[in-house]
Amino acid sequence: MSRGEHMKSFLTIGQLSKLSGIHTKALRYYESINILKPAYVDPINSYRYYTYSAIPYVKVIKICADYGIPLKKFNNFINDNNEIMISEILQIAQDIIKEKEEALQQDKNHIEQFKSQINLSKQLDYTSYHHIETGDEDYLILPFVGEILSDPYYREVYKLLISLSVSKISFEQRVGCYYKKIGNTWKQYIACKIDHSKEYIDFDTICLKNSHIHGEHIDQKNIPIRIKELDAEFNVQELLIIETLECPYNFTKPHLELRYLYKTSS
Repeated sequence: MSRGEHMKSFLTIGQLSKLSGIHTKALRYYESINILKPAYVDPINSYRYYTYSAIPYVKVIKICADYGIPLKKFNNFINDNNEIMISEILQIAQDIIKEKEEALQQDKNHIEQFKSQINLSKQLDYTSYHHIETGDEDYLILPFVGEILSDPYYREVYKLLISLSVSKISFEQRVGCYYKKIGNTWKQYIACKIDHSKEYIDFDTICLKNSHIHGEHIDQKNIPIRIKELDAEFNVQELLIIETLECPYNFTKPHLELRYLYKTSS
């Protein structure tokens, strides 16, 4: 077999780049850190040549680069016979991709939640006695005495969120106060929105399912007066006041959304 015929079975670095979709600069870097070796080096011009089997191999390297497996540790997966432990690498990459997919889904959920809050806030700007569709919203509640948005309130919220994180309980960044009339006395609680699909043995919760809910904006200073008005006018005995987003958003003065509940039959 002539030298020319022999070379037809190899790929130049440019051909390897085209077939794998990986830039020649990256391929040269892989070689510089000794994780990609040419099958043949021309002794005359030092050109590198690769076999077709290098195509899936360099794609695996790129996957690892894209998902955080340190390439300089790639040699840990290559044995003394210059064979690569491909299954181990793929499993690690798969685990990393799964984590990133979960994080991406969480970010998408947060965006949807924030946009929903902003849209509702716009509706409350232009309507009164606005009916809110909540579905199966659950809130975890803890007894609290004090004003919403006060320093004691934020201390309790911080402690609650830390506790939920330690307990690996999924929650949304929707916090506020829940008010329930028991006898002639209004009881107040810190409230935090949580995942409806879970059970919370160590915490008290409320579910807004089967509740007819109206919403409105409210200023912090008007809360006591508004509670008395709703009690006298509609005999409302449950309220939820939560911090929410609006656009434009003033993070130095949280926006408050008041929801008052009318229980309906299941």
